[in-house]
Amino acid sequence: MTILLKILGLNCAAIRAFFYLAVVKRYIIQLALTSLTVLVSIDVMGQVDSLPFAISAEKRLSDAKLGRKKEGFNVAAIPRFAYDPIQGVGLGVDAELFNNGRRDDPFFAYTPYRQRYQLSLWAAQNGKVAGSLRVDMPYVFDTRWRFRARFSFADNPNKLYFGIGESTLANLDPPFWDDYAAELNRALPGNPVFGEDPNLLYTDRRFHYLAYRKFALDLIMERSYLEGRLRIIGAVGFTSLAYRHYDGEPIEDATDSEGRSVTAINRSTRITQDAFDTEGSWDRFNVTGYEGGFSSKLKFGIIYDTRDFEPDPYKGFLVEYGMGLTHPLIGSDFQYQRHMLQYLQFIPLFTYGEKGYQSNLALRSAFSVIAGPDLFFREVYDVWSASQGRIGLLGGEDNLRGYKKFRFAAPVYGFGSLEWRTQLTDFEFLNQNWMISAVPFFDYGRVWDEIPAMNLRDFKYNWGLGARIHWNQNTIIRLDYAISQEDRQFFLIFGQMF
Repeated sequence: MTILLKILGLNCAAIRAFFYLAVVKRYIIQLALTSLTVLVSIDVMGQVDSLPFAISAEKRLSDAKLGRKKEGFNVAAIPRFAYDPIQGVGLGVDAELFNNGRRDDPFFAYTPYRQRYQLSLWAAQNGKVAGSLRVDMPYVFDTRWRFRARFSFADNPNKLYFGIGESTLANLDPPFWDDYAAELNRALPGNPVFGEDPNLLYTDRRFHYLAYRKFALDLIMERSYLEGRLRIIGAVGFTSLAYRHYDGEPIEDATDSEGRSVTAINRSTRITQDAFDTEGSWDRFNVTGYEGGFSSKLKFGIIYDTRDFEPDPYKGFLVEYGMGLTHPLIGSDFQYQRHMLQYLQFIPLFTYGEKGYQSNLALRSAFSVIAGPDLFFREVYDVWSASQGRIGLLGGEDNLRGYKKFRFAAPVYGFGSLEWRTQLTDFEFLNQNWMISAVPFFDYGRVWDEIPAMNLRDFKYNWGLGARIHWNQNTIIRLDYAISQEDRQFFLIFGQMF
């Protein structure tokens, strides 16, 4: 394993120090051993019961989950109501078509579904419009192969940017977000020293914002080994992005000295300052893409997974390595590579009640590094996980929920979470099964400029309380309220965070 990490250009001592905290060393070693098994083409698959090939018994759904699982096709089309503190209230529709198969299907007890098709359309109060189409087919055509695809688009006037580097770990001034945002929102007469017109009002209201339009397509194939525990993933991804900046634009919702809403001219934004600073973080880290660009990426992943139910695991663990590579030779405007290690564990605590309600601990620990001669600045904030897809870093609904989205950024990331998930009650409504769970949680994370300078001090963290609404087990509605030293945030979105 040490040789493998040296090949990847990573500092082994630093990575060990990080992952010792999450007690995962032995699982990383196990991943290396199972990878070696694949490389020498040892396949231990056999025939079990009516399955066309062996799947580990630990992947089998519990009797309680099997009892709630519905046969055949299930259609779910619901109005989508969502909220986050940047986009505001969002309204749209989520339509899902599941094919669970029949109970005599040999895979019925081993997969959450045989096919899943998902269409999402969404528009938010503060201007964002987005949509996506997803397809997922585990054990397609009764083989060890799985196919996934995702097409998405977004038009968003509210993308946040706080800079790149360990400097983003500095506290806001004032330290609480609402006070800080109020200071930025103030409109003052222009200062001639900075070339401003003293007869006009100026503001920093959009100092941390930019607008973008995005189209993205991902195609993913994976094959399972070792009774379904080991998965090898290959993927291609294409992303087209165009950015618009608020420098010099009139802003209608600034605030004057008496608290009245006025129109003012937005000063230079943070991203413009960084992009054109020849001695700043963009120059130091080889960051580019101020106007956007096209990225085509090759992706590879390896996963060792013993979880029992992928959408909402009760027990088992997952450890993965993922790599993304882009280069002008494959049509990209950029050149860089990213590596990611992630570990998830689900620890059963107890079951109770006649219906067998469950309580467990869910833990996540992850580490990521990006480097190259032409880094697309957007990719500094987006990690591709072989098991989960895109994870937005660092802050927001995907991790560190008590901080604004993309609050902390640098070439090196470490982050994790702990959730205590407890089922409270379930019921039938409109011939659908519903379950409610309570989820207290704790998140932590940090960024570093480079691996040799890593230390384990000054992590950011938050705590919070959440609820989960499980709809026919596969569809999960997540409500989270998170508290950090600089913010309070509420999220209403779909799917477990991990």
